[in-house]
Order: sequence, then structure tokens, then C-alpha cells
Amino acid sequence: MKKVILSTLALFSLSAANAQELTYKTMNHNSAPAVVVNMSDDVADYDPKLVLIKSAAPIPVSSTKYQKLLLDEQRKSFTPVANRNHYKAAAPAPTMLKGFIGNGTNGTPNDNDVCIGNSGHIISVVNTNFVMYNDTGRFLLSKSLSNFGKALGTLNRTYDPRAIYDPIADRFIVVFLQGTTSADTRIITGFSQTNDPTKEWNFYAIPGNTFGDSSWSDYPIISLSNNELFITVNRLRDNSSWQEGFIESLIWQGNKNDGYNGDSLRKKIYYDIKYNDKSIWSICPVKGSNEFYGPSHYFVSVRPSALQNDTVFLHEITDNLNGNPTLTLKVLKTDVAYGLQPNAPQPSGQYLQTNDARVLSATHHGGVIHYVGNTIDPTLFAPSVYYGKIDVQDKNNPTVKGRIISYDSMDIGYPSIAYAGGGFGADQSMMITFSHVSRTKFPGNSVIYADWNGELSAPVHLRRGDGSINVLQDTIERWGDYTGIQPIYNKLGECIITNSYGVPNGGHNTWVSRVKSNDVRLGVKQNTAETAQQISIYPVPTKDYAQIEFELKQSMILTFSLVDIQGKSTIELLRDKGKAGINQFTFSTTDLPNGVYILNVNNHEKNIISKRIVVTH
Repeated sequence: MKKVILSTLALFSLSAANAQELTYKTMNHNSAPAVVVNMSDDVADYDPKLVLIKSAAPIPVSSTKYQKLLLDEQRKSFTPVANRNHYKAAAPAPTMLKGFIGNGTNGTPNDNDVCIGNSGHIISVVNTNFVMYNDTGRFLLSKSLSNFGKALGTLNRTYDPRAIYDPIADRFIVVFLQGTTSADTRIITGFSQTNDPTKEWNFYAIPGNTFGDSSWSDYPIISLSNNELFITVNRLRDNSSWQEGFIESLIWQGNKNDGYNGDSLRKKIYYDIKYNDKSIWSICPVKGSNEFYGPSHYFVSVRPSALQNDTVFLHEITDNLNGNPTLTLKVLKTDVAYGLQPNAPQPSGQYLQTNDARVLSATHHGGVIHYVGNTIDPTLFAPSVYYGKIDVQDKNNPTVKGRIISYDSMDIGYPSIAYAGGGFGADQSMMITFSHVSRTKFPGNSVIYADWNGELSAPVHLRRGDGSINVLQDTIERWGDYTGIQPIYNKLGECIITNSYGVPNGGHNTWVSRVKSNDVRLGVKQNTAETAQQISIYPVPTKDYAQIEFELKQSMILTFSLVDIQGKSTIELLRDKGKAGINQFTFSTTDLPNGVYILNVNNHEKNIISKRIVVTH
């Protein structure tokens, strides 16, 4: 392993106006050329482990045990707010096209991640192993994490795996950690040499103790840009409690093409990242949607252990390694506060650990960052999902809005998010997956769809649990620190998802799902030259008549049609000529059942208007 190369070591800051707020340091680091591993080698892999049932993989550092116990006690006597104005499921629910049992695990928690290539190869990873499948779910290959990267030396404490597919290079990357002390902490990083992950890989061991002191790296999150790989980790101190052991969060910026080629891996480390002289916790890189963005790259973080807070940190690395990258920070205020959530009770009476309110997953599309994490719903005093959107189209003045996703019938947590739209900027459709549980529902996993307008679908249970999780001799079990989701880049509106569920013997297993959007507008791109302007519709909701006004730049033949939200039936209302100027279209809704419909206006088979109509008699 090469020593850190201190070719640059500098202190940077923002502009003079913010000079007292953000500070950070950087250093460069080169890893030795890769060790090549042929995955098709037939090598015995018994993955032996001796695990105390009181033991588990590390809990993310900001989990404040005392505060969580107080929240659990408060929840027992809390009365949910009566007559909650809960949102209605207005978007069409997605469909699970395929679902199959994935990785088994001999530890806890069952941290999940997944990726799929355009050739159909699926890589599913959990805390102890990874499995490869084809696009039908047929098993191809399995290895333990310790065997996966054993060419780098003894790997006897592997955990927190992440997997990602690069549609530009048509390659795969897997990152996981080795060691929970400063003596042997490594960030194991593998790059497939081709688009077939069952063949050769290039492996690197990035030092988790970069500074040669008594610290180690925990909880990686990864993302890709056109040319680079980004890894964020939390740096912890040896032999300290979780509350006292956190030192800082680091960002690694590396050249992914070095990894694909097996060359010396060039990287820059951003460390000592502080706002008002306080270290920022758990920085989440923002992935691309159906395509990558850049050369700058975004990251999002919050105050994860706060009981209630509205601060959102927007980080940006401004350039590629070959340029002159710097780290900037904008501190935003969201309109809906997030906060530390209680733990989640199971039917067995034992609780599942919900950790903190950190940002767990984020993606960027068309100038908007979508991010999700755990939170509390204060009206239910229950574990819920926070869904935020940061508009970065005006880079100088980004704005953030949030909402809390929750259900009266179940607790939810550990969400992840991926793009599920048609690819153009106006279509901001997303899939959000999460774990679910209640006092009557065993731990399972679900998905919801968020449409163009941000409307949410009803949850679809991808896998219902078969039993409560009972691995530890404790009343608080591990639920899983993250879930996995990725858009299938060559399948419009489809995503691959992995998550865990409880099994009858008290353990947990992995479920892999392929999910598709049912949005009737999927892939319908508005023609900007013929798009109607100044669109208004009223009343909302409608009872007897619906009326829409729009302005056309030129006369054209228009077709007006109405589609129910599930896309099961289409009613053609009118075909007529619209004239240049402001037009008004009215139709009766008295014969329509109550529900949500999409009014589409087309010209020469091009959609120029797509508006939601809510009918309530």
C-alpha cells in the first residue's frame, strides 16, 4: 500500500462573504496499480465466521441512544393528531415486473445495494457477500466480500458494500470496507474490466486511516460523474463511544478511468470540512439520473441527530481532477423540518433501530436534486421518510422544499431514490423504496412513485415479511442501514431495487425487484416550439365542468383526450382547430366517476398539454 502523497496540502474557503463559515483542506493520494482478480476462477469460498449474537456491524455514528430511548418512551403515550389531512395517492402505482430472493447473510444488519448493466447483469450486495444474476433473476455467481478482494490481503472484517453501474463506460464498481480499527481500515474498491462482471476485476485498497493516527473509516456512499468516482465516508476515533468517536466526514474524488485500466488510482481527499468551525456529518453524494451530470458534482447533508431542524447543506465540487476543483457550500433552509425519529416496533414486541435523520440517497435531474432520508412525522410521532427537492437551476440562489411521507398503518425508513421518467428535464418522475414494519406487519419493503408534478402513488409492497427480526439478544434489532435502487438505463421508467425482509426463524433475507412506472405520460416529450403557454385549469377539484385556458403561438389542429390515472381507459373528447392567442376548452365531468384523470392535448401526435384533473362529486 502506498503512503499518502502530500503533493498539495492547502486550506480553502468560500468567497469573502462566507469566509467565516466553510473551511476545508485537501490532499492528493495515489494508490498503486490494481491487483487483478478473475471472478470466474473456481476457488472454494466457505466464508467462515464466528459471530456472537450480541454482536453486529457498526451502528452509524450519529445514532444517539439516549435520545432514541426517550423518543420510544414518549411515543408510547403519544396520541396521533386526529383527522390528519394525509395526502391522497394521486399518482399511478408502479408494477413489480419481477421479484426474487437474493443474498442470504450471516450477520446483521442487512445493508443492501444493487446495480444492473445494460447487458442485464445484476450485482446485489449485502454486508457479507455479493451475488450476480442475469436479468431474469437466474443465479450466475456468488462470493463473500472477503473472498472478492482477497488478493489485497487478509480481509476478516468486511461490511458496508456499495455497487454502482457506469452506463458511459459500461462497467461496474463495487466498494466496501475492511476493518473497524485504525490498525486495518481499508476502503476496498473494485472496477470490472469489461461489461461482464463475472470476469476480470481491478482491485485497490484505499487506506481508511489516511492520516496515520488512531482513526478509521465508516459508512461509505458512492456516485459517478462522466470521468470520476466519488466516495464519502465518516472518520471515527478508536476505542470511543459512537457519540464521542465521530471526527469528520471525508470526500474522495478519484479518476474512474484509472480504475477501469488498472493504472495507479489518482485521488483528491477533501477533509476537515467544517461549517462555523463544526464538522459536518454524513455527506451524501448526488448521483445522476438517466445520465450523468458535470463536471461539477453535488453533495447533500443535514444535521442528522437534531430532534428538529431545517438546515440543509449543499456542497459542490466545482471541477474534475484534471481542472482546478474546489469545494463550495451553501446553507439552505427547508420549508418542512426534519428530525430524529423513534425506533420501530415489530409484531414480536422487539424494536428495529432507525438510526438518525441523515441523507441516505440523492439524485440530480434537470437542475433539481431529489434526496431522501429518515425522519419523524410529528403528527404521528412515528418513523417516516423525508423527501426533499433542491432547485439548483439558479446556482447562485438554490432553494429547497421538503415533505414527510408517512402512513397511519406502518412505520417506514431507510429510503433510497432513483429516476423513473422519460429522460427530459420537465419529467422529474422518481421511484422511492423503503423498509416497512408495524406491530401487525413483519419487516418488509415497499416502493412508491412520484410523478411529474410531485404527486405520490400508494405504496406497493414488493415483499411482505414472514417473521420478526430477532438476531441480537436485545430489544432493539438492526433493520439495515440502507437500501438500494438504480434506474435501468436502457428501459424507460424501470428500476432495480433491493431491500431486506424478516423470515420465520428470526433472521432476514434479501429481495430483489424489477419495477416499472405506469405513468401514461412516460416518454411523452413536449415539443418546445409548439408547447402551449400560460396554462390554467379550474376549478380544482371539479364537480360538474372542467375548464382549461391556454395560449398558442400559431393555429393548429388539436386533439383533446382524457386518460384515467391508471392508464386503463382513454376518452377522446374533441378534435378541433385551436387558434393563435388564448383558447378556452370546457367539458362536462358529471358522467365521470370520482377520481384523478390526465387531460392530454396533442398536435400531430405531439403532446403539448398534460394536466391533472381531480373529479369529486
